[in-house]
Amino acid sequence: MVDTGATSTFIKAAIVHNIKHRRITPTQTRTTLADGHSTLIILGIVPLLVKINHVPTYVRAFVAENLTADMILGMDWCSKNNVEIYARKKEVVVWHHRLGKTTAHFNEQASVDVELADKICLQPYEEKVVQVNVALSSAQLVCFEPDIAECAKRAIASYTAVLTVSKCSSNVLLFNRTNLPNTIRKGTKLGSICFMSDKTNTHTLLDNKTEHVGMTSTNSELKPQANEVNAVIDKLTEHITNNQDRHDFLDILHQFRHTFDTSKATQAHVTIHHTIPTADARPTSVRPFYKTPQQRETLHNEVKKLLHDNVIRGSTSPWASPVILKKKPDGTYRFIVDFRRLNAVTKKDAYPQPTTEELLNRLAGHRFFTKLDLKSGYFQIPISEADKEKTAFVTQDGLYEFNVLAQGLMNAPPTFQRVMNNLIATGRWNYVVVYLDDILIFSDSIKEHKKHVAEVLSILQKARFRVSSSKCVIAVEKVEFLSHIITVAGIEPSPDKIQAILDIPSPKTLTQANRFIGKIGYYRKFIKDFAKIAAPIHKVTNKPGPKKREFYWAEEQQLAFDRFKQILTTPPLFLNFPDKSTPFILSTDASKVRVGGVLKQVVNGNLKVNYYLSRLLSQTESRYSTTEREALAIMWCLDKLRYYIGDSKAKLCE
Repeated sequence: MVDTGATSTFIKAAIVHNIKHRRITPTQTRTTLADGHSTLIILGIVPLLVKINHVPTYVRAFVAENLTADMILGMDWCSKNNVEIYARKKEVVVWHHRLGKTTAHFNEQASVDVELADKICLQPYEEKVVQVNVALSSAQLVCFEPDIAECAKRAIASYTAVLTVSKCSSNVLLFNRTNLPNTIRKGTKLGSICFMSDKTNTHTLLDNKTEHVGMTSTNSELKPQANEVNAVIDKLTEHITNNQDRHDFLDILHQFRHTFDTSKATQAHVTIHHTIPTADARPTSVRPFYKTPQQRETLHNEVKKLLHDNVIRGSTSPWASPVILKKKPDGTYRFIVDFRRLNAVTKKDAYPQPTTEELLNRLAGHRFFTKLDLKSGYFQIPISEADKEKTAFVTQDGLYEFNVLAQGLMNAPPTFQRVMNNLIATGRWNYVVVYLDDILIFSDSIKEHKKHVAEVLSILQKARFRVSSSKCVIAVEKVEFLSHIITVAGIEPSPDKIQAILDIPSPKTLTQANRFIGKIGYYRKFIKDFAKIAAPIHKVTNKPGPKKREFYWAEEQQLAFDRFKQILTTPPLFLNFPDKSTPFILSTDASKVRVGGVLKQVVNGNLKVNYYLSRLLSQTESRYSTTEREALAIMWCLDKLRYYIGDSKAKLCE
């Protein structure tokens, strides 16, 4: 390595012993590095021949015992051998009186070790900026990469960062990953630095007022609120009974602790930004809706908070959507922007959304689950700068526009799903499912699960996503996902959702009846003969427009209503995940008013039900012959269950 800030040339003692050289003149001395207090132990002085390409150069080098680089060519070598350094061209030119000029280009892949300058004791889960020694007198924009193996051995973590080096010294961030004090000895190798490309973007990590300067981070991470994050991580792992497993997951979560730090709102660093294609549509704008003084104060406080979190900013846009305050049961208001006029002129994004059935089916047979819920997920997705003005909303006090994805925009779900698929889901189908801001990691063994959780958290932290710890669960064998309870054996409805259905009173209007049948219909796969039981209710809900006012709720409907509630409270309300090694049995049935089927398997001599399905016949279908209705039942059931059966064998029976 060539260092123009070094007055002399140094070579590591271990290197001298492996090369041919002239006699070393012994000396017992120490030299102080440019930082003013770090010293090198000098064992002697040796004359060396250093060839640059075919050109020989000569220098007397100090043999150092504790040099971090193999060799440092200082200004004495440069002056003696007519060396010219061209930083812009990234090359070194050596002039020889007889052989002429030779050029050597910088090796941008080369690295220099980074060692801890002084012994340090880190308290449990403490994060601290520490001083390090580097075999460079000075450098701007060098990239620090932690030594993962060495850090793991020492039970510490450090982070990729961009450093500046001054007087052979810089600073890096260290984190104690254990619940015990951790002493790290002086000279411990923490990683290495290499020179960065001119095109690399950097972001300040430490405030200029901080006593430790010269450090920036490629992730622009801010120091978390340590105590709060520690408490969150402890709570997430307190249910794990195996001490080694709990320790391992504590280690993983602390390694990616920034993901759990929600003390400050952040925007994710993703390549996909939300766009709002409106072609040549003219901007739409409306006057602000009238608000009472109380509502106006509520709205003002909400806007103030969004401004503080950089979710919105002031606007001079020609677009303006109104704001609605919807009163919640607790008396507070929900802030809603009415984007209907903007959505009407927005080109639809047809990016596919995964179905609940598709995602749940992929969880079959897995034992361990970790669920991560993104904190205010939409507000972490940036909007294209050119389209921010289209999100403008107006209040009685001003005009504002969103910096991040807002709820209510037509293509918000497709954008969010696209971001998450590209970032996490694609290529990880066997252990991750993502539905908007819900991420579920699933594994067969606890060993695999640790690896999968660490991988996903690493991706989220690198992209600067934050999760809502109160909605997360780590390494459990029973998890709620998409309103279902998942275990290795099977699936059942979420008790909370069932209770919500049980709390619904007998309908008095068409809207209430439709709401009930819609909610109970979400769990129709658990209910045998669903269509038959629901037929009386459908009789009063499935009416054409002119007859909707003829709604009634008689004894027949009430009996069906009560029957559903009885089924929801009668065990077992449970479906088994399919065993891919066992053939399916599909039983179908057809009557004059409905068709249905049951998918099941015989596993170890026991009959396991996988799925119930049924529906009413249309007027046309009800006129089919018996044979045609039976054929319809088979075809309809096979079509509905094709993703479930896949390429497995299935036996049909009536």
